[in-house]
Amino acid sequence: MAEQYSIQAETLMKAAVEDFLEVIQGVQASNANMALIKAVRITINGKPRRLVDVGDLRVGETDSKLQVLVFNTDHIPLLVDEINNADFQTTVDGQFINIDVPDPSFKQLMEVIDDLNRKKNSAIGRLTKAKSEATTRARAAVENEFIEQAVASQAGKKCDIFFEEFSQRLNDITEKKALEVLGNDYYAKYREEQAHFE
Repeated sequence: MAEQYSIQAETLMKAAVEDFLEVIQGVQASNANMALIKAVRITINGKPRRLVDVGDLRVGETDSKLQVLVFNTDHIPLLVDEINNADFQTTVDGQFINIDVPDPSFKQLMEVIDDLNRKKNSAIGRLTKAKSEATTRARAAVENEFIEQAVASQAGKKCDIFFEEFSQRLNDITEKKALEVLGNDYYAKYREEQAHFE
């Protein structure tokens, strides 16, 4: 009978990679400007309100456009003033405020990359947990004489291989996404900076 410990670890690791792919779909270059827009505040009835309290911010038709669906059209003039004060150009179309955003700077994009790397580290944490749970269960099974030491060792080796394989997959996916977010020139600059830390 094949040992089940590494099989379960592999299943959990596959799920971690699939979840990571889903999570990073929302990581885009436009997120850099989105953070600046989200920081916009307006005062309604003497109370400060965040933009996300009075409207729904989303990516427009292109990366250089953002759009706010304003819940109450009375708030549009206040929002337009504040967004324009943050040096963005706006046009109003019914309940929508369309915002033209400049190409983000390298520094702004690096904040997006930092967020991407935090997500990757979280996924790697899930791989580590899957590996350690499987090897701990195998050790306990040896202590309780359910399996032989050789089976536990085999499970541990397989878990190590799976961990390396799925970690590499996460790294590859992250690099591909970083290139997509940064573009060729900024990506080259990013890799150059990373080389100093490696």
